[in-house]
Amino acid sequence: MAKSQDDKDIFDRSFKQIMGSISSRAMVRFINGLFDSNHPLDSEVKRLNTEYIDKALKKRLCDETVSVGRTIYVIEEQTTDDANMAIRVFEYGYAQALHDKETQGRVIELKFPRMIVLYLEALASTPDVLTVRLRFPDSSEHDFNVKTVKLLEYSVEELLERGMAVLLPFYIVRLRKAARNARTEEERGKAETDFKNLALKLKEAIEGGTDENIFSEEDIATLLERLFRLVKYVGEGYKSTTGVRKMIKKSLMGYGQVLVLKGERKGIKEGKLESARNALKKGLSIEQVAEIVDIPTDELKKRL
Repeated sequence: MAKSQDDKDIFDRSFKQIMGSISSRAMVRFINGLFDSNHPLDSEVKRLNTEYIDKALKKRLCDETVSVGRTIYVIEEQTTDDANMAIRVFEYGYAQALHDKETQGRVIELKFPRMIVLYLEALASTPDVLTVRLRFPDSSEHDFNVKTVKLLEYSVEELLERGMAVLLPFYIVRLRKAARNARTEEERGKAETDFKNLALKLKEAIEGGTDENIFSEEDIATLLERLFRLVKYVGEGYKSTTGVRKMIKKSLMGYGQVLVLKGERKGIKEGKLESARNALKKGLSIEQVAEIVDIPTDELKKRL
């Protein structure tokens, strides 16, 4: 499989996993920051169906469709720019509007959701707004516009301030090309140091979410697990990321144990399995649980 496809898969899957796992309060903060909305943090949040079938009978999936209160939001995450993104996001919006259509007499009303395309690594040519121009037979025109958000235009501090801290694990992409582009040993050494420092900064920012009442402990376990995975993946271009990965994994296991290690343990192995069951009940993924209890995922699936 091509590296670019690997990138798309791991970042897309990570985004969907985070969106499906974070608490309602963290989701509301994220929506407010991303869309400049002002929903109360205790607003009702519903994850909606993201799947529809196109005219060619192919399954299409957008990354996240969520309702906060009575407003529906569609978020499409892109690793890099895509010339066809405007059409794709229009199709997603149309599918959602069609699903929620309202009929008044003989008039059918299609109300499009609020939509954003989130770019992890935007190009210089990536527009701030994607546009599909609709031209009707009466010569009237209407521009369908969707705002884009470019992750790396923000600093870590700005992501925290705007309530977009759930994107912190993805921020490691800022340095994924630095080692590859380094020309000298000095440049490679600096890239290595910068990568480790950024990874630890992201870990600390995520962990600080409990102090600021941004994240629940479950949220932190989710984000640390994704940070661990992405640091491992992006860090393949560096000589050694073992130390920083160990520090992130240690923090992940610590938060996991806070959540799941309750009551007396029934021996080491049975205790791990009991912890795993408790973690799954809390909504953690099987991959997260495997990291916490230090049992390979395949083996854990067989034992539970």
